[in-house]
Amino acid sequence: MPFELQIMEIIGESIAYGLKLKTQDILMEFETIRQSSYARISIESLRELVFIKSKVDKHHRNADLAHQAWLDLLAYDEDMIGLYLTEHRQNDSSDLSEIELLLESCAKQIAEVCRSVYDLKDSVQNVEITTGFMLDAVRNQLLAFEIRINIITMGFSIGVFITAIYGMNLYSGIEEHPRALLFVATISSCFAITSITIGLYRLFKYRRVKFHRPNQNTLPFGAMEPAFNIRGDFLLLTNYSTEFVRAGDIVVFRIEGRDIPIVHRVIKIHEK
Repeated sequence: MPFELQIMEIIGESIAYGLKLKTQDILMEFETIRQSSYARISIESLRELVFIKSKVDKHHRNADLAHQAWLDLLAYDEDMIGLYLTEHRQNDSSDLSEIELLLESCAKQIAEVCRSVYDLKDSVQNVEITTGFMLDAVRNQLLAFEIRINIITMGFSIGVFITAIYGMNLYSGIEEHPRALLFVATISSCFAITSITIGLYRLFKYRRVKFHRPNQNTLPFGAMEPAFNIRGDFLLLTNYSTEFVRAGDIVVFRIEGRDIPIVHRVIKIHEK
């Protein structure tokens, strides 16, 4: 093999090896960030996730450019002939199989690194999506807690309003009764407890998910009315007809009292 081709082989292997080392370093750093993100979501972990995402994107572009450069050399015979430094080799351009094999081998090594970078990029995107889901779940819990606090505050406000009317400097005749304070406290407490109970009941009612089937054309489950059971984060459908339900179908649920539909996709069908 001519020395110029040996140099090209060394250059290609060094590029592939450098990209592979860079990928391994980023992968180790990403594993640490992923474990910390799953353990506890914090501002620091989110900042590290954004940083590793930008680093993976930059490394992805570099790997693509390196791979495309070798493919461009393979695409044109003039470029492959120009790799020969001796003049008689340049004039004899009938056989380019040797340099083609060399370039294909180097391009294959770089392509393997590119696939590893693609997998790493997909993993980063999956962690980003999972982190978003976790943040959404935390936000929903905070919103539910805030709603409960507002309901309790509203109930106490109603009770305080009734007590404030009794405490005004207005003569009503109730003040002279020996048990007036007890009566007012009992009435205000009843109003407060009733308001809190109604509010929490309505909140619980809105959070209940029921199956919605407006007509026979929208949900073709057959003659039997399907039902579902909540198993963790999944909905287990029962009494359905396997003739109509397939994996990938869209199932629409509705929250009682609202018109906003909840869309679920059937993941897997278990035959009995």
